Amino acid sequence: MNDRIRSKEERVYRTILVPLDGSEAAESVLELAKNLAVRSGAALTLLHVYRPEESEHERLHAAYIQQAAQSVQHDISRICETVQCRFEGVSATAMPALVKGEPAEEIVRYAADKKVSIILMASHGRTGLVHPVMSDIANRVVRNSLIPVWLIRTLGPDEIRCAEWPPKRVLVPLGGSERAEKVLPYAVAYARLFDAELVLLRVCEQPLVTADYPESKMAVSWDEHLKRMNTHYQAQCSLYLGTVKKRLEGQGVKVTCEAMLGNASEQIISYIRDNRCDLVAMTTRGYSAAPNWLSGLPISRWVFSNVTEQVLAATSRGIVLVRGIATIKPGTE
Repeated sequence: MNDRIRSKEERVYRTILVPLDGSEAAESVLELAKNLAVRSGAALTLLHVYRPEESEHERLHAAYIQQAAQSVQHDISRICETVQCRFEGVSATAMPALVKGEPAEEIVRYAADKKVSIILMASHGRTGLVHPVMSDIANRVVRNSLIPVWLIRTLGPDEIRCAEWPPKRVLVPLGGSERAEKVLPYAVAYARLFDAELVLLRVCEQPLVTADYPESKMAVSWDEHLKRMNTHYQAQCSLYLGTVKKRLEGQGVKVTCEAMLGNASEQIISYIRDNRCDLVAMTTRGYSAAPNWLSGLPISRWVFSNVTEQVLAATSRGIVLVRGIATIKPGTE
C-alpha cells in the first residue's frame, strides 16, 4: 500500500497525547509516537505533569518538556525525508504541554478536554507473564480514561525485543459484538499506516455434549463424535470472522482469522504466548460487560471484563485498549 490517502476525514490518529515524566522508561514510546505521527499527519502533544510540591522547580519542568518537544520536532522533520505521510495536506507536529497536579488525573483530564485521539504511554514493565508491575499512574490512566490508551511495555535492561518494530502483526480479539468492534478503526488505521497484518481472533464456548452417547449403536466412536462436534462448532464460530475479514479487506487491509473453542481469556493468552511478536488491540468490554447496575456510576470506569483484566495482566507486549461503551468518535476535534 504505497498510495497516499487524500481524505482527511479518514484519519483516526489526528491528535496523539504522550505523557512524559522525565524518565527513560516514559520516553521509550517516542520512537513509535514519531513514526505514527509522521505517517498519519498527527499533532503530537508531549504532556509533562508536575506535582504541586514541585512548584519551586516549575522552570526546570518547563525547560524539560520544551526541549523534548523541540527534539521530537527535529526528529519528525528527519523522518519525513524517508517516510511518506499517508495523508495529503497534513503534516506531523510536536508541541509541549505543562500542567500542575496529580499526574494520572491530569493526563485523563487533558486528554478529555482536548479530545485527543489516543493516549500513548509506557506501562513501566512487568515481571514475567503473570504478575504485572504496571506503574500506578499507567494503571489509573487506563482505568479512568474514556479516550483509547495504547500501553507500550518498558523493556528491562537485559531483555531483547522479540517483535519486529514497529509491530507488523496486530492481534484483535473479537467476541462478535458491536462493543468489541469499537477497536477496529484503530487497528485498521494502524495496519494501513504501517502495512501491518490484522489477526482476528474469536473464541467460542466449547459445545456441551451429553455423555449418554450410544456408541454401540452409532456409526462413529465417541472420540470421533466429539471431534466432529468441535469441528462443526469451530466452523460456526469462524463465520462471523469471515464477514469482518471481507469488510476489512475491502479497505485494503491484510487480514487472517483464527477461531478457537474454550475459555476466552485462556485461549487469547495462549495465542499471544505462542505468537510472541504481536501487538494486541481490544476493547475493555468486548466479551462481557460490567453489571448493569454499575454502568451509570463513576466506578464503572474501573471495571473491565474478566477477559480484558486477564489479557492485560498476561501480555508482555504493547496493547491498545478502547472503551467498549465509549461514544466518542475516534479523532474528533
